[in-house]
Amino acid sequence: MTIGRRVIRLDEATSTNDVAKRRGRSGEPEGLVIVARHQTQGRGRLGREWISPEGGLYLSVLLRPELDPKELTALTTYFVLPVAKAIENITGLKTELKWPNDVQIVGRKVAGLLVEGTGQRGKIAFLVLGIGINVNNSAKDLGLEGATSLSEEAGRTIDQEELLEEILSELRSHYERFKKGEYPEDEYVRRSSVLGHQIEAVIGRETFRGKALYLAPDGALVIKSDEGLVLRLSWVNDTSLRVTDSAENIDIPTKD
Repeated sequence: MTIGRRVIRLDEATSTNDVAKRRGRSGEPEGLVIVARHQTQGRGRLGREWISPEGGLYLSVLLRPELDPKELTALTTYFVLPVAKAIENITGLKTELKWPNDVQIVGRKVAGLLVEGTGQRGKIAFLVLGIGINVNNSAKDLGLEGATSLSEEAGRTIDQEELLEEILSELRSHYERFKKGEYPEDEYVRRSSVLGHQIEAVIGRETFRGKALYLAPDGALVIKSDEGLVLRLSWVNDTSLRVTDSAENIDIPTKD
């Protein structure tokens, strides 16, 4: 067992990623998991604050994969899948994946993932996989439009320990496959809330509009812009994306 070989539980942390990164810099082996009941400075991509009241599940996993930096996009994209599967296994709810790193239920965000790396000379020393899930939070606790929680959707209180164990189990299996170069593209595509839809993506000061076509082998999102250009979106931590249509039964183009 790698992931979860050691679990540190905290009542409060600035962010679990901060704690895991300090441990990583001190030489901690991979597989360490940091869990906190509450984060005072939780964050997501683009420097956004992740509201982290008690009732949510906030954890970070320290990893030391032999990874080319070019594979970071794939890691960020595909590691939302084991989180989604664990949620489905425990709650019975149907999840959707919004590229690059969100888990949704009926179009509302319930979980997010943030990957942060440390390295030098073009090599990755370690990665920290941060996961935040709205578990037993009320809509009032979250205070965010477009967000929901597992308890709100399931109509019952969710056992956080059971959910944590299921997430770690799914992550272990996924990580072993990932290290072998196995990317579960089909499983991802079945859950995608983006592929086949019209989208608007903002990268820095640039805005792109078009149709989301498919995932590239490295996890990048390939779109066809309204101007007819085929673009690859790979800056996952710097991209904000929203779906601009609400059509059902979308046909998802393939790469073939």
